[in-house]
Amino acid sequence: MSMSCNNDLCFEKIYFSYSDHHNQKKICQNLNLNIKNGIFTSIIGPSGSGKTSLLKMIAGLIGYQKGQITFENKKINKIFRKITLVQQNVALMPWLNVYQNIVLAKNSYRTNFETEAIRVIKDVGLESSTNLFPYQLSGGMLQRVAIARALLFKPKLLLLDEPFAALDNLSREIISTELISIIKKELVTVVMVTHSIEEAALLSDEVLVTGRAPINLIKRYVQPKCIKSDSWQKLGLRKSLEDNTFLNYLKLIRDSSYEVIEKELDCDT
Repeated sequence: MSMSCNNDLCFEKIYFSYSDHHNQKKICQNLNLNIKNGIFTSIIGPSGSGKTSLLKMIAGLIGYQKGQITFENKKINKIFRKITLVQQNVALMPWLNVYQNIVLAKNSYRTNFETEAIRVIKDVGLESSTNLFPYQLSGGMLQRVAIARALLFKPKLLLLDEPFAALDNLSREIISTELISIIKKELVTVVMVTHSIEEAALLSDEVLVTGRAPINLIKRYVQPKCIKSDSWQKLGLRKSLEDNTFLNYLKLIRDSSYEVIEKELDCDT
């Protein structure tokens, strides 16, 4: 490979397009991108720029025409079982309760599956809700079920596609920081797509700002070294907004994001 990928998640010369009402829409054109292994990375950018498509390509839900994606020096199609995708719309079976939904795709090769299921359910705070059905759950509880199910399979790579977008702002702040804290304890590589700049800055070790389709990396922001990776997360957004270092970091990301939007508007006029 021509890129230096090490064990990272690596996109090399990816080309992907699809037909949209007789027009060919390019999502990726010769995309080269490196996402670091072992950390939490957020991707932000304009709507329709291809962020979700990137996650689906990693998860094997859509194919790309050219190039290759690797993780830990292996082609992505060789390790799909080690990749889990949590989407905004939680796909639960309405006739199954919380516990049954979490263990639905039981791994017959794992002898300790039931024990692990109980542990994960407790970690995400669902131990008193295992007999409830999806229609009885709030949006936050539904996401807890989705995260628990994802973690149960011990993925090496966890993909989050706007997992908290359906929640109200207060619930979103509380639940996102709580669940991301649990995810980070699992020592899994996480890639999250979000439209919330504040959420990306608060929860992530790195933030990638992308441009309009065909998607490309505009800027990579790394959390300041003087800040522990979970310091702002523990404080929460409201208290972090009183921290000058966080405000400056947030401004850098926001300014880059606004530049992308302004360029997009210029192109449309």
